[in-house]
Amino acid sequence: MSVEFAARLALSPRKRVELAQVKQLYFELHPELRNHPERGARLLQVLQELAASGAISLPARASWEKIGRPALPLWVALVRERVEAPQDDFSKVPWVPELGFWPELKSPQLVAAKAINDFLLRRRGGLTVVPIKERSLEIFGDEKRLDAMRSGNSLFSRRLELGTLGAFVVPLPLPYRIAPAPGKPVLVVENHNSYWSFGEWNQRALRYSAVVYGAGEAFRSTGAALGQVLREVGGVGAQYLGDLDPKGIGIPLAFNRVSGPGEPRVAPALEWYKWLLGSGVHREKHECQNADCQDAVDWLGIELGTIVADVWRAGRWFPQEALGFEQLLSFQ
Repeated sequence: MSVEFAARLALSPRKRVELAQVKQLYFELHPELRNHPERGARLLQVLQELAASGAISLPARASWEKIGRPALPLWVALVRERVEAPQDDFSKVPWVPELGFWPELKSPQLVAAKAINDFLLRRRGGLTVVPIKERSLEIFGDEKRLDAMRSGNSLFSRRLELGTLGAFVVPLPLPYRIAPAPGKPVLVVENHNSYWSFGEWNQRALRYSAVVYGAGEAFRSTGAALGQVLREVGGVGAQYLGDLDPKGIGIPLAFNRVSGPGEPRVAPALEWYKWLLGSGVHREKHECQNADCQDAVDWLGIELGTIVADVWRAGRWFPQEALGFEQLLSFQ
């Protein structure tokens, strides 16, 4: 069961959460499943688990989709626990300066803020930075509480940074295949078949210190994880190769936009993009005609980006799988 998903649902101001919002929240947490053939079945399984645990209730069958494999409920209802008004006089709490905004908080937030305040009073004098769930367990006796409270890397509407608690959100790990080529860049590939092909080929070619599996849109928020890969393999710089369609180009652009200070950014693997445009297999996708062609230029530069924009306007795109293992064997 996705506890993080349940926590996000619980933040809804309405008791009834419509299916569109349910899907949005779920696929924001699990972007790797957006295009998965069993995404509907995965979501239904999680909803049924949440209903069995008492976190939500599902409607009668009349309020389910009429079509769909599987059909999904048109809405879910949150089962909210009654929150008793706190009895504490919060004005008598010796608040630390970091929580000086406490008078602006509502009663349920004050209870959580007081627990954090007690923790900071106990742990004055420096904190070892640890994963968020470890710190949450120490503060609340519940390893998932901070995750449910946070927005990005902060709490209480951006008033308190997680770093103040000596906590950080651990990024999803990036699978990678190392090669004995330290000092060379790493190559991130969008799709898992290409990850195998490039990883296998690179054991001979030694063009990259490692080949990394980006897992599609999940790569957007893995800056810290990519930095860890670079350190572990002794890599210098990172290149990215994905499909030559709007989504495939949007992923590395979004990654670079959200990468924080000190986190790596990726550059286009221009050699492979040029190969795809010159020798790859194109496919039809009429949605490409409505894409923002400036993204292609921003990612690939004016020369290649203009060519890709023309391909999109013609309703076409190039899958990266065209550059497969057999084709790579001709490169050393």
